[in-house]
Amino acid sequence: LAAALLAAAYRLGLLYQLWHKVDPQSPRHGGELVAEVLKAHGVRFLFALAGGHISPILVASEKLGMIWKGTSWPEPSPAPMDGGFWGRIGVAARTGGPGVTNTVTAVKNAQMAESPVLLIGGAAATLQKGRGALQDIDQLSL
Repeated sequence: LAAALLAAAYRLGLLYQLWHKVDPQSPRHGGELVAEVLKAHGVRFLFALAGGHISPILVASEKLGMIWKGTSWPEPSPAPMDGGFWGRIGVAARTGGPGVTNTVTAVKNAQMAESPVLLIGGAAATLQKGRGALQDIDQLSL
């Protein structure tokens, strides 16, 4: 019985909530934190393939005065990710699943050109991983 209860608690995400405390009173969200770090490091442009997974980052970066440029679908184009063009790191944000997988070619091209690139990939919520969430794939293995 104890094992069944533990398994049910895991499936419902109750164990996750116990180990990962969230401040419910905080008016801020993760997208704001990411945007602030990018801004603090001098990022002016964010090349994005917009989607629900990364929309908090896009909204927050726009509020901080960064310019985000939309890219087309499919978009393995290396040009927007070439940070060397501006003499700084190129930052790209992609929605989860195919948004990230279609960027593998661009990341490899940037690596071969020795251009610094930061790729921010959206993903399904941790509580939904492995449960059929939209575009839930193992992106880290890429």
